[in-house]
Amino acid sequence: MEQRNYTYKMKLILLAIAGWELLFWGVYFSSVYYLENNVDAFRFEEPIYLFFLWIVPLFAMAFLLLYRWRNRKTSTLASSRLLTYLTIPISSFKTFLKYFLFRNAIVFFILGLANPQYGKGTAKAVAEGIEVMVCLDISNSMRALDLDRKRSRLDVAKMAIDQFFSNMHNDRVGLIVFAGDAFIQVPLTNDYGSAKIFLNSVSPEMMTNQGTAIGVAIDKAMTSFDMENGVNKAIIVMSDGEDHEGGAEIAAERARENNVIVSTIGLATTKETPIPDIVKGKMQGLKKDAFGETVYTKLNEDMLIAVANKGGGSYTRAEGTFVNLEGILEDIKSIEAKEIETKTYTEYEDQFQWFLIIGILMLVGDLFVSERRTGIIHKLQEYNG
Repeated sequence: MEQRNYTYKMKLILLAIAGWELLFWGVYFSSVYYLENNVDAFRFEEPIYLFFLWIVPLFAMAFLLLYRWRNRKTSTLASSRLLTYLTIPISSFKTFLKYFLFRNAIVFFILGLANPQYGKGTAKAVAEGIEVMVCLDISNSMRALDLDRKRSRLDVAKMAIDQFFSNMHNDRVGLIVFAGDAFIQVPLTNDYGSAKIFLNSVSPEMMTNQGTAIGVAIDKAMTSFDMENGVNKAIIVMSDGEDHEGGAEIAAERARENNVIVSTIGLATTKETPIPDIVKGKMQGLKKDAFGETVYTKLNEDMLIAVANKGGGSYTRAEGTFVNLEGILEDIKSIEAKEIETKTYTEYEDQFQWFLIIGILMLVGDLFVSERRTGIIHKLQEYNG
C-alpha cells in the first residue's frame, strides 16, 4: 500500500473547499439581497447574529492547516510498510464530506439564531396627510434683532417652525436651509421629534455661500418630493427676502404648475436695521462692508408677496416674536388630503426551527462519517492510484 493512501490529498480538498465557499457565499448574498429588497414579508429578527458568519472562513483556514500538519506528521512517522500497521487508509472525499457537514451545521445554527421570519398576516392602514417642506433662510441678515431685542430673526423663525411641527398630524414635514445655496437639513418625515432636534442645530455658520437664493431652495424642495405618490404637497419659504438673487418667482410658478403650493413668511421689519457681527457665537459689534460702513437690512416684502402669488399660496409677516401661521395653515389644510393605503405585516412567523433541525442533522451526520476508506470509494481510489 503506498504512503499516499495514508495522507490527505490537500490539493483536491483545497479545490473542493474553495469551490464550495464561492458557491455558498454567492448564493447567500444574492438570496439575502433579493429577499430584503423584493420580499416585504421577510426579515431577520436578530440580524446581529449574522456577523458570526465570519467564523466560517476562519474555520476553513484552520481545517486546511490542521490536515496539512497531519500530512507532515504522517510522512515523518514511518515508512510505507510500517504505515500499514500503524494507521488506516484515509479517504480525502470523506474528509471533505466531514468538513462540509460540520461547516454547514455552524452556518445553519447561526442563521437559526438570527431567526429568519416571514409575515404571517397583513393589515391595511389608511392615513390622511400632506407633505410640507419648510425652506428656512439662514443668511447673515437673519441675525438682525429687529423683530425682538433678544432674539434674532432666525431664532424667531425656529420658534415658529417648532410650533408648526407640533401642529401637524399624519403629515410628512421636511426642512431645507438656504442662503446663497440650499441643502436638505431634514428629509421628509413624520418623526416630528427628530425634525425638531435637527431644527435646533441650524445656524448661519452652516452656510459659507451668502445670499438669499430662494429660487434654489424651492427647486431643492421640489426634488425632495415623490411626485408619483399622489400626496398633496406644499412649500413654505421663511426669509427676510434681503439680497435676493432672482429666480424665486419662476421657481414658485414652476412648482405651482406641478400642483405644489408655495407660501412665504416675511421675517423682518420694513425699517433698516444693522446686522450683528457674530464670531464663534459672540457678538463682536456690527457687520461692516468692504468700505468699513455698517451693513443694514430690511424686509423685501414685495418680492415675498410676488413669490407667494406665483406659487398659489399666501403671504404673512412676523410681528415681533409672533409669526401668524394661521392663514398658511388654513391654506395647507384646505388641500384635500389624499388617503394613502399602506400594507403592514402585523405578525411574523419564526423560521429558526428549520435551520436548527438541519444544523443538528448535519452535526449528527458528521459524527457518523469516518475518514477511513471503505467499499467502492476505497476500491476506486486504489484503482486511480
